Amino acid sequence: MKLPEFPKELKRDSVGVVIYKTPSKGYDTFTLTYYQDGRRRREYSNEYSTVLKRANEVLDDLCQGKPVVDGALKTAERLEFFRAKENLKAKNITLPLDVVARHFAEAVKLLGSDLVIEAAREYAKRHPQRLPQKTVAEVADEFIAVKRAKGISRRYEEDLVYRLGQFKAVVQGNISQVDAEVFRSFLDGLTKNDGKKISARSYNNFRLALNTLFQFAKKRKYLPTDWNEFEAVEMMKDNGGAIEIFTLDEIAKLLAAANRDLIPFLAIGAFAGLRSAEIERLDWRDVKFETGFVIVEAGNAKTAMRRQVEMRPNLRAWLEPLAKNEGRVIPFAADELYKDLRATSDEAKVPWKHNALRHSFISYRVAESGDVNRTALEAGNTATMIFSHYRELVTPKEAKAWFGVLPEKKSKRRPAAKS
Repeated sequence: MKLPEFPKELKRDSVGVVIYKTPSKGYDTFTLTYYQDGRRRREYSNEYSTVLKRANEVLDDLCQGKPVVDGALKTAERLEFFRAKENLKAKNITLPLDVVARHFAEAVKLLGSDLVIEAAREYAKRHPQRLPQKTVAEVADEFIAVKRAKGISRRYEEDLVYRLGQFKAVVQGNISQVDAEVFRSFLDGLTKNDGKKISARSYNNFRLALNTLFQFAKKRKYLPTDWNEFEAVEMMKDNGGAIEIFTLDEIAKLLAAANRDLIPFLAIGAFAGLRSAEIERLDWRDVKFETGFVIVEAGNAKTAMRRQVEMRPNLRAWLEPLAKNEGRVIPFAADELYKDLRATSDEAKVPWKHNALRHSFISYRVAESGDVNRTALEAGNTATMIFSHYRELVTPKEAKAWFGVLPEKKSKRRPAAKS
């Protein structure tokens, strides 16, 4: 470009700017001067074409009454500008440069220092853009299969199948879309067969099963590593509810109506206080007639602690005719067991009460012995729990009669329920 004579004045309407040639250290430099708000302003460039373009931009702003923003870039600034644009292009970022700069500045402000890259890497690690597309049902089935392969108990497996089965039937879609509100809606909507809301304990058991499932999903990287929706789902306060026990007449009717295979379950629960799951795992080798104790090995106990329970004379009388050298005391699956319990309850005309065999043993045993600590050891429970919930439910006279329930010498036993 052929250079004009300097100084060169450019005018538009009543507004004018002037370009000067101002050599420096043997190099051409050009200075643009203009007035704004009564003050003389200068901008510099090493290229005349650049300063001429900038002079016309300034004239446009001044004629329109706009504030003039510095616009002429120095050589170093131009290099920065082009490098910035190339970086955005290389990363396939289409945001304007000023927007990118604003976002970066805000990030630096939030972090308190220039840790933007490290923070972004950590966030990307915790929130991968391409999480596996796994449905709730798929993850629940995978979780149960993994637990089954690791040898969980049959009762625990059945509990997971039941609770997670209800959840996946209601909550469908991708597991990563489930949040606290979905959990609360599901849990609050759970009801019993009679339409009443489930108990606090059942609510908390459902919550525990779901939390275990979603922790599994995190480990399998189906969810971000900082997923924590369960923190917003509170447990319900569990006051335990009323303790239900069987009366002397009720246990006698249940035992009289039971088939041979079911008698050990009823007798051990009522007269030794083992939990249902502990009885299901019990082997005849753990019933020590020679020493007079029923042994609950650590691997079969809920508390993972070995304990022994005294075999009362009436329990021995119920078990000895049925005893074997070895093998499971309850020789059939849980679904058959509970089907047979329902049939026995119907035949005896005794309503079945949840966990009442164990509750009955503890209540009658405390009344008989007057020893809370000893009963706690036999039941695998805490003395505090027994002291709070089981004292004074029955009298010592009733307790003596309870542990005096004996089988009839000649009784007809109905066959086991068919599955």
